[in-house]
Amino acid sequence: MSRIDRSNIQIKKKGFQFKPFRPQAKHEILLIEAGLAPEQELVLFERGGQRRAILVPEAAYHHVIQGELAGEPYLVSF
Repeated sequence: MSRIDRSNIQIKKKGFQFKPFRPQAKHEILLIEAGLAPEQELVLFERGGQRRAILVPEAAYHHVIQGELAGEPYLVSF
């Protein structure tokens, strides 16, 4: 039987442990110009004909990506 050591449990009352990633215009570059390795994994999403690609390691670190795309808010969790 396993036991939980409650003296080592920490609960945050407010906010996230990792801040959500909020891409800005300065983060936007064409994929062809990004110089990514062929095996680089991406999270891709589209709204209203506009597309975004986020590096999987970046998405995994932040867990939440949010912003605006095609004039509408979006939230991607990973």
